[in-house]
Amino acid sequence: MRSMRHEEIVEHPERAGQLSAEELAELLEECTRLFEGERQLLEAEGRVLVVGDTHGDQLSTLKAFKVDADAYVFLGDYVDRGPQQLENINFLLAKKLSEPERVLLIRGNHESPLMNYSYGFYTRVVTAYGAEIYKMYARLFAQMPYAVLINSSVLAVHGGIARGLKSLDDLRRLPKGDLIPSNQLAFEVLWNDPDESVKWFAPSPRGEGVYLFGRSALKSFMDANDVKLIVRGHEYFPTGLYTYFEGMLVSVFSCRYYPSTSPKAVLVRDHRWEPLLLD
Repeated sequence: MRSMRHEEIVEHPERAGQLSAEELAELLEECTRLFEGERQLLEAEGRVLVVGDTHGDQLSTLKAFKVDADAYVFLGDYVDRGPQQLENINFLLAKKLSEPERVLLIRGNHESPLMNYSYGFYTRVVTAYGAEIYKMYARLFAQMPYAVLINSSVLAVHGGIARGLKSLDDLRRLPKGDLIPSNQLAFEVLWNDPDESVKWFAPSPRGEGVYLFGRSALKSFMDANDVKLIVRGHEYFPTGLYTYFEGMLVSVFSCRYYPSTSPKAVLVRDHRWEPLLLD
């Protein structure tokens, strides 16, 4: 029996959750090799659509690709919580294989065993396919890039800036294959949050090793690296969007399965942006 190719998954997204174990293993192996060859800081030019956390919301993911854009950046958190976790991540991986230069998938804090064991993805995968397939997902997540530089002036990350993050080269040097990740800089890039009441950095209520960053810390990093805007995900807002620090940073959330959510994406042109409703 012929295995389902990634082109078929892209054409028929509903099949993304119906793969055999052999087909899924093949998809994960191909994508892992692709991510292994990518840099940790990717680059995109032109009209770029940035999509926040989707958490098993394949519908928002599909609607994002209806938008006319030169590239599509997804900020991580593809799995856990939502009803279509396998459908969402598998479709995105197939889409990545089909258009590797246009579809840019970066890592979120939920692309990690640390979260998958508690928030549903590990159980979903192991129940359907067994523990070995989950290990393949975990290895794939550990190869994903951490950031995208858009039009040389807009930085897209999942969480935010980190203590000790001085330059874009620090992002480029982050290690590949870090499962948790254990690298503190990488961990904070995935986990940290902005906070208007903080000047530099302060411990976060999210837990040990996580920090809030303030205006002074953000401005120092942006000025040093000629970054005009930061777009990030990681936080739920009912409106799907929230701006911090008088527009220096925009936080976008794209999953419709949270209470009263209006799932949004951000369309970036030059270093300007506009919100788009994924509905």
